[in-house]
Amino acid sequence: MSITEILAAGNMSPGMAAMFWIGIERGASIIIAADPPASGKTTTLTALLSFTPPDTVVYFTSGVDETFALPEPSPAYATYLLINEMSDHIPVYTWDENARQAFDLMSNGYSLASTMHDNDVAGVVRQLEDDLRIPRSHIANLTFIAPMHIGNREGTIRRMTEVAFLQPNGDDISIGRLATWDETSDEFTLFPEDDAQQAYAEWAGLSVEEMTVEIDRREEFLRGLMDSQTVDISDVNEAVEEFYREPNRPTGEG
Repeated sequence: MSITEILAAGNMSPGMAAMFWIGIERGASIIIAADPPASGKTTTLTALLSFTPPDTVVYFTSGVDETFALPEPSPAYATYLLINEMSDHIPVYTWDENARQAFDLMSNGYSLASTMHDNDVAGVVRQLEDDLRIPRSHIANLTFIAPMHIGNREGTIRRMTEVAFLQPNGDDISIGRLATWDETSDEFTLFPEDDAQQAYAEWAGLSVEEMTVEIDRREEFLRGLMDSQTVDISDVNEAVEEFYREPNRPTGEG
């Protein structure tokens, strides 16, 4: 599914997608989490990676046989390690020493995009720290942990329940909330915590006011794609690349 299809399904709001976009275009690292299978983790992660700038370098890992023969990272563009899942369920997934090495590499300038089986942010951090023995200072180099919910509301629904924003805090982790979902109303709230909003803006190199403008611009662009029924993944990717080529053109043009 493309990001526009995910938005049309209500899995997240256009504002949340625009907020992710601000981070991913700056090389944000991300783990999408959900416990049940077929919950949409990989689909959501893949769709969000459409927001990477055209010069982004991607490296697909291969599981237990991975050698990490990576290109050198560059300050001019992000180099993403794409790990389809951090678990020991099948050999193409990543666990134990390879998972620890991935976090070592992230601390040396690489970006990480992966999925995990868990229900919430605390559970993801617990697995990384207790099961994989990854130092909290390395876990803090993640930018986002985003759990997903699968349930029923006149049919199966998938919803991103929250977006946690991680930052180093000495040898520990600071975790704020950038977005939340209310199950009763089925509504999303962007930036429920002022401190997290300020911290995210500073991480992105923007003022809160500048970030608000940029998020609004990208949200309008995404709504334009939805209105024009631009849903094919290749068409969405082409539209995003055009956005990067002409950043000052009127928003909402697919």
